[in-house]
Amino acid sequence: MPFNWTIDIDSNKPQPPLVKFHPNPLTQVAPGDQVVWANNDGVPHWPGLLNSDGSINETYFMPNQIAPQSTSDAFSPAADGTLQYACSLHPGEKGTIQVQG
Repeated sequence: MPFNWTIDIDSNKPQPPLVKFHPNPLTQVAPGDQVVWANNDGVPHWPGLLNSDGSINETYFMPNQIAPQSTSDAFSPAADGTLQYACSLHPGEKGTIQVQG
């Protein structure tokens, strides 16, 4: 049975600047689990996969930005691997999801 995971986006966590995704990294995710982002920040965010060169891939986890004080649609990773992502609106904000079955 798939598990549901939440990544919080919050500017008030005691982390270095631009580290807004919590937990980071998100570990123990299995293929088929559902991951959502809860935007507790005051501005929109839009997580997107990173290419191997660190640029943002045009493939997004979700079709729309996450408005302030709202939650994203669910993303379900299909296979094992390490997914690096960044906010396409604020590229310095990065996170990692580790997927293993």
